[in-house]
Amino acid sequence: MLNADYGLGDKNMGFVDDTPMELFLISLVAIVSIYMSAWVYIEFRKNGAKNVNEILKPGALPLGILGAIIVIMGLWGEMVWPLPGAYNILFDDPFMFLGIIVLMMAGTIALKQKLQYVGILAFFAGIISIWYGANAYVDKLTSSPIAMFGLFLAFGLTGVFTFPTTLIYDILPGKTKVSNVWTVVLVLFWIGLVVSAVVAALIGLEAIPAHLVSPP
Repeated sequence: MLNADYGLGDKNMGFVDDTPMELFLISLVAIVSIYMSAWVYIEFRKNGAKNVNEILKPGALPLGILGAIIVIMGLWGEMVWPLPGAYNILFDDPFMFLGIIVLMMAGTIALKQKLQYVGILAFFAGIISIWYGANAYVDKLTSSPIAMFGLFLAFGLTGVFTFPTTLIYDILPGKTKVSNVWTVVLVLFWIGLVVSAVVAALIGLEAIPAHLVSPP
């Protein structure tokens, strides 16, 4: 038993394989983020910045719940996930980064604080995640290294572009319009979210049949 071999729990305890669930949670966070930011963009284009806070605030609850679940699962995976080698580090370190950032973002939105402070943390978390993915790709730590690296890259770039996106939001109350540069940044942020959601969902769907039969 993996639990017994690696000293990660009671040898009679069954192995809990939550990899597909983690992947689907990434997709759900991306979907909620796309929906929220798209509505903010549409509202700003129609009516300026006066209702932007009200458009963004309802997203705090679903983001907060998703972030809390991710943090709980990430902490469990960091400490007791019974896989050999460094797989708990590869998968759960970036997963924890995501949960922490999402949870902080939800709280910041709910309390109507500046988002850029969470954005700067997301920027560096994104860079770290890309580094994890690059090293995992070089070391061929998964059976689908290209898909895995694509997920880490998309997720990491989304974190990088979260910072300028939060800056856009923070300056909106004093603006009647924003430059085309800001629109480009927002589009790149959306692209990262879409790619992250699609790749994570595809890997998760592909993993379900095999993991139901035999966990990794």
